[in-house]
Amino acid sequence: MSDPIAAVVRFVLRLILLLMALIFIASLLVAAVGLLAVWGVRRLWARLTGRPVSPWVFRVDPRAQWNRFYHAADRWPPPSSRFARPPGAPHGKPPDVQDVEAKDSSDPPAH
Repeated sequence: MSDPIAAVVRFVLRLILLLMALIFIASLLVAAVGLLAVWGVRRLWARLTGRPVSPWVFRVDPRAQWNRFYHAADRWPPPSSRFARPPGAPHGKPPDVQDVEAKDSSDPPAH
């Protein structure tokens, strides 16, 4: 009994996948026809107005992204201002930390 049910499920699954593929292809075709129609109207308008038809182009400059990130550091503040010491702090190497004497825990703290 499970073999006919499995066959029906496989058939329905294949039918659903085929319909999804057809809908996807149809949407691509509609998008292509829409772009072609817009391009045709644009070309016709250019011919009617006597202007030259310029192509649709997407110019890519490979140096643009390199320059963007390479020159990004120019906008940062100089290192001397990023790691500035507070006013009145001594310049140069910070002094060494000195050992601290341990307090006797038997003495109560004075208030």
